[in-house]
Amino acid sequence: MNKIKDFFKNNWADIFKPIIVLFSICIVIPLALAATNMVTVDRIAKLTEESNNKAMAALVEADEFDLKEFKPDEKSEVEYYSASKDEEVTAFIFITSAKGYGGDVSVMTAVDLEGEILAVDILDVTGETPGLGQNAAKEGFYSQFAGKKDKITVVKNGADEDAGEINAVTGATISSKAVTSAVNKALEYYEVLKMTSSVFIPNGGDVG
Repeated sequence: MNKIKDFFKNNWADIFKPIIVLFSICIVIPLALAATNMVTVDRIAKLTEESNNKAMAALVEADEFDLKEFKPDEKSEVEYYSASKDEEVTAFIFITSAKGYGGDVSVMTAVDLEGEILAVDILDVTGETPGLGQNAAKEGFYSQFAGKKDKITVVKNGADEDAGEINAVTGATISSKAVTSAVNKALEYYEVLKMTSSVFIPNGGDVG
């Protein structure tokens, strides 16, 4: 017994103390991170909701924005917002993304009940090249989407608005196409809602 005590005593500083310290760190840090996440996750969700509501209010005149979801196919679920004015749905708002030059771009698209784009807001193009792709967040580019209904295409210049074309940001065709792809995705979601939503199918439908 004395030999065991002497062994622990003689090796405490070199072996056992570091082991206990490392073990404590491995326990404490994950617990601290978990506690921090629990505290911040609700706050982050609230800030995101507030930011989205502010952006939506700039796109659509509405009294209320209701977060809903639907299944465009068997494998996925999509969230969207139903915008209401005087208790009547007037538009759908989609937040979609697509791969750009340096990362994903995120876009908010408001579509009225006729499938026409009311307005578009660029939520995130921070992964794109400053001075080039990030210019997709300028009104001169994204305002081109308003009023369009069908699949939109990108050209470098001389866009035919009646043909659903828009002019790309100078020197940033990839970023421009990414934004356009995200907007087209919103139009595709609208078409699904048009076939399933109770807004279009009185007394029936799965969503809306």
